[in-house]
Amino acid sequence: MGYLAAFAEVMLFVAGIYCFGYAARKSSLLNILFLQTLLGLILVFPLLLFFDKLTVKQIFEAPQANNWYWLSAASVFGFVGGNYFSLLNLRTAGEKINSLLSPAITALAIVLSYFVFKETFQLHQWLGAFITLGIIVWFLLQKKNDGSIKQSRIGFLSGALTIICISLTIICSIKGASNTVTYFQAIWIRLLIAMFIVFAAFIFRKKNVKREKPNAKFYFVIIIGVVCQTVLADYLWFYASFKIGVDIFQIILATLPLWLFAVDVYLLKRSKPNILFLMVAVLAGIGILLVML
Repeated sequence: MGYLAAFAEVMLFVAGIYCFGYAARKSSLLNILFLQTLLGLILVFPLLLFFDKLTVKQIFEAPQANNWYWLSAASVFGFVGGNYFSLLNLRTAGEKINSLLSPAITALAIVLSYFVFKETFQLHQWLGAFITLGIIVWFLLQKKNDGSIKQSRIGFLSGALTIICISLTIICSIKGASNTVTYFQAIWIRLLIAMFIVFAAFIFRKKNVKREKPNAKFYFVIIIGVVCQTVLADYLWFYASFKIGVDIFQIILATLPLWLFAVDVYLLKRSKPNILFLMVAVLAGIGILLVML
């Protein structure tokens, strides 16, 4: 079941990337963040009551101070910062480039774990992490310099900040998750903290930002994106990580750019085959494999 959950998580991420990529080109990023956080809270809360069988009192009292501290930090880095910059990257760089950030996030999270968890790595593991980070940063710089991405500087910066923020949220989520909270509870805490931050920003900016009036398709895509990525993929991330081990799970997750490449080129026919992208995706995956050996 753990392996099935890991592959399902990759497919859900692919769906989520396309949903939020569409939304990012149709509305303000803050508006999308607000809807994503609000819908996530609404969808996860019944799961806490009926799937995890928690009472409202247990939802708030079961987490310890350590859980609140680290999951709040994960919320700030991930649901607020990481999601915002990822949406900006989707808008400026597109879905395929955005998918390449996934193995780079894994590589940076591994490097950070050396300092946070005091883990020890062998030479080939360090080499793998820096191969992945190096090849993806090089590819993003190439795209920035050759002007092939609209607003290329924003595309590069948003990609780099997405990698940093989500790597930090992975570290904080691992430290914040424990036996005192369920997987859905960990997701709900992160969403709750994010809601306060995003709502305050949304109210503050509401009168100053002009947006196109969203239609029914926009809201439908947002709902699908939230279900796939914010709720189910996040749950499977916790489940698969603890079920089959973080190392094996991250190797499977590193295949995300290859799956999205296949969907984009052969299923949706939105782009033509790009050998350079494919080579970078494969090398990044090999880097993650070296890290996990």
